[in-house]
Amino acid sequence: MISIYLFSKNSKVLSFFKKIRNSKAFSMVIYNPVNYKSILRNTTEKIFVYIDVSSFENSERKKLISYITRQNRFDFGIIDPKNCISDPAELFYKGASDYLGKDALKQEAKINRIKKTINFYSIESAEGEELPTPVFEDMPTMLSGHNWDNIKVGSEYTFCMLYIEIDILPEWAAKSGKAHIEEVMEFFYSHLNKIITPINGRLWMKTDYGGLVLFPYDGSCTSIIIECIKLVMNRIIFSAEEYTYSTILSYRMSLDIGNTKYLTTGNTGNIISDSVNFIFHFGKQYASTGNFYLTGRVHEDIPPGLLDKFGPSERFEDRTIYRMKLPIFK
Repeated sequence: MISIYLFSKNSKVLSFFKKIRNSKAFSMVIYNPVNYKSILRNTTEKIFVYIDVSSFENSERKKLISYITRQNRFDFGIIDPKNCISDPAELFYKGASDYLGKDALKQEAKINRIKKTINFYSIESAEGEELPTPVFEDMPTMLSGHNWDNIKVGSEYTFCMLYIEIDILPEWAAKSGKAHIEEVMEFFYSHLNKIITPINGRLWMKTDYGGLVLFPYDGSCTSIIIECIKLVMNRIIFSAEEYTYSTILSYRMSLDIGNTKYLTTGNTGNIISDSVNFIFHFGKQYASTGNFYLTGRVHEDIPPGLLDKFGPSERFEDRTIYRMKLPIFK
């Protein structure tokens, strides 16, 4: 049985979870929100976290959300009794499994809802039983073509989706300060645009250290796979030519095919897309430093001469995953 850690001292929130607290299907522990970091830092058990942001001022709330969305040891839901968060959809892109705003908290939580939430990015249910998970391999395709000429804002298409993030060294983030990290990211985005523009890629959404790139899909992702392989193989050259730091840089990348409504960059806050949610979690929760992964439905686009450079990896959210075999740099 998975434990639910509820960080809240709000009476409406506690009332909302009354049935859940009394249910035998869940083990719920309630904590003061101000202690979230020390508690979550030390926990080793399998947990799901609900955290109430209403106890925090704006600056502290941003730090809280930044901390929670960086974690990969547990899934989480955000509780927002005052509707302080202007763009809840962005939370899902950053890893949230649930969002409870002011209206949602007017009724008591239903057990089935909480079960579905906990299983949103997990194969096992809260009771340890396997639940049927969506099968994505038969996703309908709406080809967007090989360029952007016929793609209309507001319409839905199938795209190649690449989640890419530079592996920011911990000492950079801890010691270098915000200005230096912003400088690193400027170099990174400039370098990335040089790679993706010739193959019709667009940096669609930015994250703290990377982003989501869309490519029009005409039935093949081969050219994108080749460029991703080059990013892995040539990182020593790229580090010397594109960056001004005496460090060999690396990237984590995840590639899939998915459907989404296309909106212009900066206006994507209201997009609800299973494919977009998946690629963000594939990149943030699954991908590890310096690695390039792709899903089973992209695997068939690997050029025959490069097939032996990829091997099967652990499944993720009911999808077959392959990982590139990394070169050994001496």
